[in-house]
Amino acid sequence: MTKKIFEPFEINGMVLKNRLGFPPFLNMPAEEDCSTNDQTVRWFEDRAKGGAGLVMTGAVVAGPEPDYNILKMLGLTRVGLYDDKFIQGFTRIADAVHAHGAKFGVQLEGLGGPLSGKGPSLPPYPDAETETDDFLKILFNFEFPILEVTIEEIEAVKQSFADAALRAKKAGADCVELHCAHGGATLNCSFISPYYNRRTDQYGGSWENRLRLSTEIIQGIRKAVGDDFPILARIDSDQLVGEKGITLQDTIEHVVPALEKAGIDCFDVTQGDITRSQQGILIPMYYEHGCFMDMTAEVKKATKLPVIGVGRILDIDMANQFLEDGKADLIYMGRQLTADPETPNKYLAGKTDEIRKCMACNMACGPCPINYEIHREHIPLTQAETVKKVLVLGGGVAGMESARIASLRGHQVTLMEKSSRLGGMVASLAKTPMTTEFGNLVEYLSTQMEKRDIDVKMDQEGGIAEVEALNPDVVLLTTGSTMQIPAEAQDEPGVMHHIEALERQDEIGQKVVIWGLVAADFAISLAKAGKDVVLMGRGGVETLAKYYPQSRKWFILRQLTDIRVPRVTPEGERLSNPEVLYGINVEDISNNEIKTVNNEGTQRTIPYDTLIVSRERTPNDQLYEALQGKVSEVHKIGDCSGIEEIQEAILAANEITRTI
Repeated sequence: MTKKIFEPFEINGMVLKNRLGFPPFLNMPAEEDCSTNDQTVRWFEDRAKGGAGLVMTGAVVAGPEPDYNILKMLGLTRVGLYDDKFIQGFTRIADAVHAHGAKFGVQLEGLGGPLSGKGPSLPPYPDAETETDDFLKILFNFEFPILEVTIEEIEAVKQSFADAALRAKKAGADCVELHCAHGGATLNCSFISPYYNRRTDQYGGSWENRLRLSTEIIQGIRKAVGDDFPILARIDSDQLVGEKGITLQDTIEHVVPALEKAGIDCFDVTQGDITRSQQGILIPMYYEHGCFMDMTAEVKKATKLPVIGVGRILDIDMANQFLEDGKADLIYMGRQLTADPETPNKYLAGKTDEIRKCMACNMACGPCPINYEIHREHIPLTQAETVKKVLVLGGGVAGMESARIASLRGHQVTLMEKSSRLGGMVASLAKTPMTTEFGNLVEYLSTQMEKRDIDVKMDQEGGIAEVEALNPDVVLLTTGSTMQIPAEAQDEPGVMHHIEALERQDEIGQKVVIWGLVAADFAISLAKAGKDVVLMGRGGVETLAKYYPQSRKWFILRQLTDIRVPRVTPEGERLSNPEVLYGINVEDISNNEIKTVNNEGTQRTIPYDTLIVSRERTPNDQLYEALQGKVSEVHKIGDCSGIEEIQEAILAANEITRTI
């Protein structure tokens, strides 16, 4: 029997081949002038070719022309539809998507909200008594000047949406979507939300007035595109900022009825506020899959229109169950279809073990850290002109990806790993409840080692003798790095470095000191497991979770610091355990005590059962020089070439191995 998710579905005459879609993603590739290019076309075509039934753009600039300096400062690329000159580019995308039997939708946004410097009212938000900071202030110590939108600008915006929708239709799009979600990210949501809107004119005050901008835009779009062209609206089920924002009850009682009456055909239900509760949008690995679908289900109960559900859904069986349970009519899988656009096709072909699962690392999502070919100019994967014997030394993710690519190119590949398991440091990181998602990449690559024609030799350290015995043409050195324990902590009882601690968690005592602020999520994991944890480091608060991607760092800062954000969810509550100490210098370590002094000169002795060091790592590159002259080609990939993150390791593995 066909699963419900693969059944056709209709939205106002638009017949989708299945109920699985690619949602609006803002990180689609584009030129600096907001025009499309070949990468833009491929970005959308890949999802259509992979089996998605509906492919939606991220927020397209309906008008007016954006401030390119602001986009550059925010690190964003945007696609424009504010002029007829963009139609041809969108026609290329529509044709590419249609060639694979999928439908193509265009999400529209205009001036942007407070995130882009335009708000319905001036800061502070929500008011002077309960003022909060946005992520630009918290993460980058940057305060963006915000101007209040004028009536004249509102009138121009309404017309620009209607014009852009008509351009989308002329270009061959099958539907348009009005972006009314994500709080300060969009003009529409910031007008709807009492958190941002304190106006006293016809666009402020009551729910009817605050919804007026969105309803008038919808009416204008309908007049432009006609009755038989689907109009969707992306809304927040809950803004996740408490009673001063849009709550779930507000959405059910006010937002849904107003937009229905205005004439939309489908609700795309999301949650959160990009500037103040982005955990609802860029959901990090710390949350359960499908964690916000219960709120989507409540919205669905309030409307007879189709409802799309989204939010950390990686598994097609899970997506199908949400449909069977009546929580939504369609499911969006955004980051999963970025990690592996072929997810639907692989599932239908019975190749679920071939699916590359998203880790919710939030390192980029376009380009995806674990998928080299997504959103980048990439070296094509071609058959090697000359078959070579390739020896990969190291079975971490850099080594396995290198071996996978070399094998796909037709080389004879041997991989040596000194331990009894594959995955290296990434496999270790997957050993806490908060970071198990790192295991998705290890599982995928380990499966590829079994499926490809790769000779994997475990428990075998590849030294000079082993290399000479195999006589390879190419050696790929992927031996990783080693975390260092400072001299004052060496040979002391109860001391281990971060990776050792992850592997030997049953040996961790009750009183734990973690030396290194980068290990923030490990500290929280241990505290949640009942340990008494002190997290300390030499730097200030700016170094806490320093190298974490934005949304993961946001999660950590909300729990371990006193930043001014809405704290309306358990994940937003300030934790007292672990205790976090900044500006700490270590004077002595002995007898299970660590003697410290902070930057103000205050001394403190901290007893511990276990001291976990999470500081410097050094590359394991000793073999590189020794192999010179013994093998015709030797390459360093991953941490052994310089301490980097997963995305750099996967990138280097591909850039090097695709040219051998």
